[in-house]
Amino acid sequence: MIRRNKPFAEIRCAASAEAVAARQTVARQMRKKTTLSANPDSSSARSDDGRLSSCAYAQANEALAGTDGLLDVHYSHKLEGLVPKRWFRWMLKKISATGPRGTALERILSSYHNPRAPLWDRVKFWPFHLLIDRTRGQTPPETVRTKLAEHAPTVRGLVITTQSLARYGLTVPQRFSAPLFCVWNFTNKCNMMCRHCYQDSQPAHMQDELTLQEKLDVVDQLGRLYVPMLALAGGEPTMSPHLLAVLHRARQYQIHTTVATNGSTMTEKLAGELAEAGVKYVEISLDSVNPARHDAFRGSAGMWDRAVAGMRAVVNTKGLRLGVAMCVHQGNFHEVRDMMEFAINIGAGVFAHFNFIPVGRGIKMVNGDLTPAQREQLLELLNDYMQAGRIGVISTAPQFGRVCLARSPVQTGKTACSHAGAGAGVKARVVGKYLGGCGAGRTYICIEPAGDVTPCVYLPHRVMGNVRVKPITEIFHNSTYYEVLNDRYYRLHHCRVCAFKNYCGGCRARADAYFGLLHAGDPGCIFNDKHWGHLVETGVAVTSPQTETAPENVLLTPTRHGLG
Repeated sequence: MIRRNKPFAEIRCAASAEAVAARQTVARQMRKKTTLSANPDSSSARSDDGRLSSCAYAQANEALAGTDGLLDVHYSHKLEGLVPKRWFRWMLKKISATGPRGTALERILSSYHNPRAPLWDRVKFWPFHLLIDRTRGQTPPETVRTKLAEHAPTVRGLVITTQSLARYGLTVPQRFSAPLFCVWNFTNKCNMMCRHCYQDSQPAHMQDELTLQEKLDVVDQLGRLYVPMLALAGGEPTMSPHLLAVLHRARQYQIHTTVATNGSTMTEKLAGELAEAGVKYVEISLDSVNPARHDAFRGSAGMWDRAVAGMRAVVNTKGLRLGVAMCVHQGNFHEVRDMMEFAINIGAGVFAHFNFIPVGRGIKMVNGDLTPAQREQLLELLNDYMQAGRIGVISTAPQFGRVCLARSPVQTGKTACSHAGAGAGVKARVVGKYLGGCGAGRTYICIEPAGDVTPCVYLPHRVMGNVRVKPITEIFHNSTYYEVLNDRYYRLHHCRVCAFKNYCGGCRARADAYFGLLHAGDPGCIFNDKHWGHLVETGVAVTSPQTETAPENVLLTPTRHGLG
């Protein structure tokens, strides 16, 4: 039996009793602030949150209709029946325990159908190899070995997943023993003043930014925790003298590292150094296909040309994959298709959509946010490109997973399993059920320049702890927000009853930005568009660029980021 995350249930973990009590206290306080709904109807068919309910949406899509004509968004795999068994969890605990040679799981995978592996490992772990064969379906053993066993970041992710299943059992969404993904705002220094910047970066470094030794210690912690993915952002990370040293340290742990940059400093020399340091993916942001519009938004002339030149430098560097990132708002919403075509033509492998959230400097352009209908149109466009296979697509909007489920064939269609990855077929949908949707404070964390750890880059005021004070593992498990972010059954508005809560959960940062509550409904979703309308009526959300009040003079109510 799969166990859902019951609100505030006691869970055996590394957290102390005091930390668990603190987490539950915060969650209880949130319960007292608001009621779930005045509507006693707890079904996904209720319509008091939006003009369209999630049930009606699902029933209107043939891809989601079961054989009996009822809603079918609950995909399963044979392994789900094994994980809850005590003996199986005991076995998972044993093979994921770390020792001098790493974990037994790593040796199981490295010896799978591998004639070069030590004979003793092939014999000792034969029962596990048989289990893999019984559950791999039609995937050839060679493919399993090359894409799984021989890909270090994937193995690291499997170690964390195995440790998590051993500790917490199978939960929906899945609770993890360590984050799978860390975004590190490496420095606050930047050579631009972008209007939408969530970091509110400045031309100079912060005085109390982490030292090089402190940064290396952070990497060591992430390495020992088996964190598989690390993204370095900013500010502008390439302006930090510590960048290459930190990347080389991460390479020692075989962490998959990426760099997010504005592209203005990217040269073929730097691109080559990044590749040598183990970077696999470089993401360069572009706000418009129109150079003048991009430069105006970035606050400096000539930046479009420099960004595009940086993209070409990445594309021409062996071992690097280019991603073109676009924060979509009212000022460039009409350009998304053109930008995706631009990305394809320049040789990018990925188009990365960033959900605009009014935070940081972006709080001064609140009228730039998309309406729920516009966001839905955008996500449908992204899905069309992803299904066509012309370019990889990632999105920070958790609703993207729901759109993929509804607008692609079950057996062959691609599904966004998380913010950073997608897969095809039923197996991907099963993974999405546990991993997908908003991962803030659950599957991923953010580290700020001075060491603060937050659930998400768009939740800078929700500080979980600081790496100068506590180890990352304690910060992650002892966070007062842990229960709230892992519990999708205690939500407000339609997010509480949504048929797709397991695959989405709503953007916690957007909910917090507009309602001042981490467990509020996401007002950017079409199923909550009535609540969006109320926010517009009360002046919390500003949708028209022609509003009589200029963005810089909009009253910042207590519900806005960091003010409540």
